[in-house]
Amino acid sequence: MKKLMVVIIVAIVFSVSFLWVGGQQGSASAKTTVTFWFPGGAAQEGYFQNAAERFEAKNPDIGIEISALPPDAADIEARLNIAKLSNTFPDVFSAYLVFMGTRGAQGDFTPLDEYIAKWDGKDDILESALAMGVYQGKIIGLGFFPAPKLVPYRKDFFAEAGLDPERPPQNWEELAEYARKLVVRDKAGNVIRAGIDIPSQTPATVFIEPFMRSNGSLVIDEEKLEPSWTDEGAIEALEYIVNLWQQNLSIPHNLQKWLEHPFSKGIGSIGFVLGTVLVKMFEEDPEFKEKVGYIPAMGRIRKVTFCGYRLFTIGAESKAKDEAWRFITFMMEKEEMWKRYEALRIAPVRSSMQDRFIKEDPEFNRAVVEYIKYGKGKAVTPWTSIANKYLSQAYEEALNGIKSPRQALMDADKGLRAELKRLGY
Repeated sequence: MKKLMVVIIVAIVFSVSFLWVGGQQGSASAKTTVTFWFPGGAAQEGYFQNAAERFEAKNPDIGIEISALPPDAADIEARLNIAKLSNTFPDVFSAYLVFMGTRGAQGDFTPLDEYIAKWDGKDDILESALAMGVYQGKIIGLGFFPAPKLVPYRKDFFAEAGLDPERPPQNWEELAEYARKLVVRDKAGNVIRAGIDIPSQTPATVFIEPFMRSNGSLVIDEEKLEPSWTDEGAIEALEYIVNLWQQNLSIPHNLQKWLEHPFSKGIGSIGFVLGTVLVKMFEEDPEFKEKVGYIPAMGRIRKVTFCGYRLFTIGAESKAKDEAWRFITFMMEKEEMWKRYEALRIAPVRSSMQDRFIKEDPEFNRAVVEYIKYGKGKAVTPWTSIANKYLSQAYEEALNGIKSPRQALMDADKGLRAELKRLGY
């Protein structure tokens, strides 16, 4: 009898153990993994890893597997092409704005319209964060990382030139007038302090496009998918910039080499600088920040600034779309946006957070908010990179007097249309 009882107890213990282990195994197998790819360096990787862990703590049924990509768009394109062929395309991808057109045309991203329609946070999201991810009428990306280019000016140089340091130019005419008063030349006539930073080396499309748009041009008609460089708004804008350049008000520089800009080197009065670059400059020299003011958004027809974006997307072939959306909505929560601001100085894109954001750093963050509000990034088309080539060429030809601004833009328009036709667009 005792032997029988021992056998029964052992059997019960074994059965319970089997069921417990099986249950644990079943639970583990039920956990869904969401892959998340993003471009960035060590700071971004550290933040996103911590964010993933915070999400997993709240969502134990989902695991986030992060992968940091190189920052260069061409390198990322190559990685995405390989991933698409090998069926390893990420569930969630932090995409540059340019990818909305290039990858959107290939159908690589899931339309988010139905998810967003049911999301209780949608009404609090800035219009630009929603509009930037639209391709052919569908939202395929949700903006979370605005990257505005500000127009800072040196208050001390203004005072030195007899200008009110608290009263920046309000329109194009004043901008030109101030630049002429601010420029400093040596006895030989060489500019040793720029009145305004005008890039001399291409690509300079992110510099000229806001002028064109604020003068009424579409630059690129994203509905008709065709260039719009030959309208009077675009031509007048390029003429305005060329006229400033011919007055010898600037120091030649490459737009993409941010730390080599005259403004960044302390020899420029009015610059065109990424907000993140300014933040880095202020961290390195806190006293410099007190010398800097910000020119408000301006334009002859409408206010327009340049603002790039990074956007959350979901892969079209993802097997975990719902879980991916849960991760995205977590990343768009107020608390997580503020953690992102504290870690990476990324501005929150919720309307309800703007007052808190401005209070944190009043003058600088107020400018950031305005430049995001009126911001427009690169056009969302499958061939934006091709268009950049032609517009940059037109800019350089006009700046160097090879062609008039009108002729340069007409030739660029003709060249782009011909190439798009050859490529089958």
